[in-house]
Amino acid sequence: MVERFECWARRRLAKGFSLAEAASAAGTSERTLARRLQSVLGKTPLSYFQDLRVEHAVHLLRTGNASVDQVAAQVGYSDGVTLRALLRRKLGRSVRELRRGG
Repeated sequence: MVERFECWARRRLAKGFSLAEAASAAGTSERTLARRLQSVLGKTPLSYFQDLRVEHAVHLLRTGNASVDQVAAQVGYSDGVTLRALLRRKLGRSVRELRRGG
């Protein structure tokens, strides 16, 4: 169930999160999905989805030349400012540090 959720989430990073759609894709109820992710990963489905967005954004920043706004759009954020703030809050690093490999 967790693997099905993760596959669904990775395909939908740019589209946004819906707990109902996530549960349906995982073949379970919203409540069961939330409980299972909490027990297995220690996170809510939304929190894990956001972590996947950050992970993918970091990969894109380190491996490509896309602007921060372009990367933000690819992972479902409205603008680069939002992505920059999230990276700073979650990772404690700036875009420049991530591009340098820090």
